[in-house]
Amino acid sequence: MTKFIAVFLGIAALTACQTIQRPLIPGQLFAGNVLNIRAPNSEGWMLMDSSNQGMIFARRGASPDESYAARVFAVALPKSTDRDEFVALIKQSNQENTSPERFKSIEFNFEYSEKRGYPCVKVKGVADDMKARTSSGQQVLKLQTYTLVCRHPRQQGKGFEGFGIEFSHRGTTLDTALDAQAESFIEGVQVPEK
Repeated sequence: MTKFIAVFLGIAALTACQTIQRPLIPGQLFAGNVLNIRAPNSEGWMLMDSSNQGMIFARRGASPDESYAARVFAVALPKSTDRDEFVALIKQSNQENTSPERFKSIEFNFEYSEKRGYPCVKVKGVADDMKARTSSGQQVLKLQTYTLVCRHPRQQGKGFEGFGIEFSHRGTTLDTALDAQAESFIEGVQVPEK
């Protein structure tokens, strides 16, 4: 679960914006046996990393210290008996694995969902990144995250029990359009038909 939380807060994805690798076509499809993943459906996104553990996309924002990241990642999820326990598991992992020296939590909301037909937890959060490294040096930036963590409907007991889909923004101010962008990206990540 430690990997999950590092991804959850977007640390690696947001700081990786300086090692951009390959430009993408908006909404570009990466088809797979376990997940079909579409790149974010807007201009300027780059593929930062792709492996059997997930994919990372990133783009710069309008100002030099603003960045966006979108990520899909594998999650090892312990068993849970019901929806409340599943939400509690995600919430507890967030609390235990977040560096209080780096991140000052402003607001986090956890909500159970079966909209996809399998168990998921939607997490929306805002934190101050107290040690953000930017082109203008280290400073405090706002970090917004919108994450969906799901149990994969067909991968239980195969070492890939779940997956997370995260969209995040880091900058001096909040992006009021983040939810719409995040929901579009999340909708582009689907379990393929059998």
